[in-house]
Amino acid sequence: MSDPISEFLAAIDHEVAATDSVVRRYRHAVRFEPEAESNERIESLLETTSLREGLRIVPLMNYEGVSIDVLDESSMMATRTLKSIDGCIAAARCLDAGIERCVFESGGNTGSALTLYAGSAGLETYLFLPVENLDLLDTEVFGHLHTHLITVGDPGQVKPSAHAFAERHAIERIPKPGWRHQASRLIGCFLLEHALKQPFYDCMVQSISAAFGPIGIYHVLDRGLASHTPRPRFIGIQQAANCPMYRAWRGEKEAADGQPVRSTRKLLTRVMYDNAPQTYGTFEALRQLLIDTGGHLDTLDHDEFSAGLGRQFEAVDLVDLLANADIHIGKRDGEILEKAGLIALLGALKQIDSGRIQPGERVLVCFTGGTGRPDGRVVADHHIETADQIAEIHVHNSRYLESQHG
Repeated sequence: MSDPISEFLAAIDHEVAATDSVVRRYRHAVRFEPEAESNERIESLLETTSLREGLRIVPLMNYEGVSIDVLDESSMMATRTLKSIDGCIAAARCLDAGIERCVFESGGNTGSALTLYAGSAGLETYLFLPVENLDLLDTEVFGHLHTHLITVGDPGQVKPSAHAFAERHAIERIPKPGWRHQASRLIGCFLLEHALKQPFYDCMVQSISAAFGPIGIYHVLDRGLASHTPRPRFIGIQQAANCPMYRAWRGEKEAADGQPVRSTRKLLTRVMYDNAPQTYGTFEALRQLLIDTGGHLDTLDHDEFSAGLGRQFEAVDLVDLLANADIHIGKRDGEILEKAGLIALLGALKQIDSGRIQPGERVLVCFTGGTGRPDGRVVADHHIETADQIAEIHVHNSRYLESQHG
């Protein structure tokens, strides 16, 4: 009889440090395709599309008797967010499928990662982005002839616009949901390896949108920790201004359609603008995960975020405390640019204050983004207000095709 733990440990590429790339370290431990030949082809391509997808766990503090560590999914990533892993896998999958052009929508993080990785692999990319999030991008990622950016005035029209554009021009729309699950399973492999070496955590906290992250992570932990140690409770945090998964979990009937987001400026984290992430089909898996682990969903609002940043921990504020742990928050003109990681951390503190997390427990906070410093000087190729204006974007006028055909 095979031993799953032994098989997992044998599949790890120990020549690649997790701080360099969890994609390359665990590429043999995740099944990308059911057929061996296809799977091996993807594994090989991942070696070529990998840039930097590093993870590490750092101790942060002891608060009210609770030990808090941080899973740093930001500092050692090529794009400074965990979406670098998604970008790496998407680029490899596109190369394998012979895809030369791709379309995707994003609030910023996913779009930057897909643009960087797919663009580095030679693909022509089209990103649809809320116009208010333009300042979250970096010109080093978007300053190439084959990368195209279309801003959309109404955030609610970003997803329909990308879909309509892809249909109109027969261009592949990425990433596929399965790819996103696979990206998260690579993070799960990192945590499983950690758990097999030392006592694991009682609770894991992460800010979520569609929740691909925890679903993929626990897919690995469920199998690897079944006979080794209990799985940690999962606590997901959403911003109060846009929390459809939280509302659906609470059974609010109108949550199925979401509350329209007309401006990302009103959000605590502008990149999480999607008002209906449950359309990816992840809610039932998240709900079951919460039931199985005794977990919980909660929200954080602007006032709670600001108050949390103003608190003192070990004689310093939270941003300085993270800096002492070598996690340096990116700012521009004094404003924090990416708040997803901080939302998870402040959400964890909220759970401790409420008594949901008890003294003596160990907590892992997933810090998915926050250390990036985009220059905010990217200029869009096109701008539309709604999906009805897609016809105004002529592909043959794009910079890439002009360079090819004069």
